[in-house]
Amino acid sequence: MKAICIDSSNKPEGISELEWIEEGEVYTITEVVEMGLQNNKLGIALAEVELTSASAPYKYYSLERFLLVPNNMDLKMSTKQLESKEEEKEEEKMFGAEDADLTNSI
Repeated sequence: MKAICIDSSNKPEGISELEWIEEGEVYTITEVVEMGLQNNKLGIALAEVELTSASAPYKYYSLERFLLVPNNMDLKMSTKQLESKEEEKEEEKMFGAEDADLTNSI
């Protein structure tokens, strides 16, 4: 599963920059666990960056720092909606709505 980092702030002092996440980067989640140091919070392991023993006691990144990205990002629009949009474009062309200057109209 993919996730994009939305919060890389407040990096704990004991974690190296090489083991820290970057905001805006997309990562691959390899494991989801309940974190031992923070009750009722989920942690994740990532394929692209790893917390090693040098970052102890931290083993996982907080899931709250990420936004999950669905594997299938296809957006579907019904045919009826597409036809409606095409009709609107035709009406604009027919009436010249896109070129109308109504700045001084009442």
